[in-house]
Amino acid sequence: MERVATIATAVSTAVIIITLSVVVGFKHDLRELLSGAGADITVTAPQSGGVVSGVGIERRAEVEALLGSGDIAHFSPYTAKEGVLKSDDNICGVLLKGVDTLYRTAFYDARIKEGSFPRIGLKPRSKDILISRSVARKMDATVGDRIEMVFVDGRGAVLRDQFAICGIYHTGVDVIDNGFVLTDMRNVARLYDGDNDIVTGYELWLADGVDGWMVADRLNNAFYDMYLDIGFEAEAFTEEQIFPDIFGWLETHNVTALAVVVIMIVVALLNMTTSLLIIVLERERMIGELRAMGMRRGAVVRIFLFRALFILGRGVAWGSIVGIGLVVVQHVWAVVPLPSEGYLLEAVPAALCWGWWCVAIVGVVAMTTLVMLLPATFSAKISPAKIMRYE
Repeated sequence: MERVATIATAVSTAVIIITLSVVVGFKHDLRELLSGAGADITVTAPQSGGVVSGVGIERRAEVEALLGSGDIAHFSPYTAKEGVLKSDDNICGVLLKGVDTLYRTAFYDARIKEGSFPRIGLKPRSKDILISRSVARKMDATVGDRIEMVFVDGRGAVLRDQFAICGIYHTGVDVIDNGFVLTDMRNVARLYDGDNDIVTGYELWLADGVDGWMVADRLNNAFYDMYLDIGFEAEAFTEEQIFPDIFGWLETHNVTALAVVVIMIVVALLNMTTSLLIIVLERERMIGELRAMGMRRGAVVRIFLFRALFILGRGVAWGSIVGIGLVVVQHVWAVVPLPSEGYLLEAVPAALCWGWWCVAIVGVVAMTTLVMLLPATFSAKISPAKIMRYE
């Protein structure tokens, strides 16, 4: 029974650790991918809701001074236009996103599989574009190929342009890979009559640990004052507002994780309680003899409580070693894959969330110890007279 209780406790502890790691990992990895491909906060015209629209905003010195202050670590303007990649045999709808020299390219640099990032800010401007691997496969294209893009302007006229594929990237997140094509911002500005002072918006990256909602509220209050003073219209949108479906889906994982943790704790409690009760019943004669020799009830309770704590500690220790070991293996080598079509990530995420693990382990030990008082107390209720008479 001690071995059964130890194994059950170890399994429960390992499952709790793995569950917490996967849930925290999903949130961290998806947020990192979305903020890397986009930003923590996006400032656009209010009509756009943080995505592409035909309404742009004017670049102003006072606006960029505001965006470069406070908890905002970095910002970059961008201009975007929806279009269609076209070849003789294939077409693919994409979002052509133009960036300038302020743009942080580290996210895409780390995920480029072939070629390189587009040359930005050259004179004359380059016609380079960076496409995803999935788009490249759809278009049967590779690095060095020239490809045509078709656009429709605000008046309904069809616009065409030719680009050269300079690189192919892959993130594993379909919402990014199936839609984003990057180029020099001046290439996109041409589609809006070449006005470089009108941009689709600004992308903002925050310092570590900064609350995005708080920063967005502060910016929106400042934009409201600017609208009253100079007529400037803009609104800040957080990642959660731009991708509500993805973050809503992540919230459902919190409920799943809570259910798994509760079930595992209940399983551990039931196994430990049952095991200790059986151990007490198996030691009835010993209890009777100890009581007959004058041992107090409290001392008897402590004997079985200490034994239960020993079993619990051994199970939690083994469960922690196995659970953390599996998480580290997945974190480093990503041995368990995921279908990106359904989960947005290519491998099961495994975060090293030491704080959450400590809270979970301490909680399991504390709750189990409290429940162990019941069967331990039962040992003190055994009458030595009855046991000795029975013997």
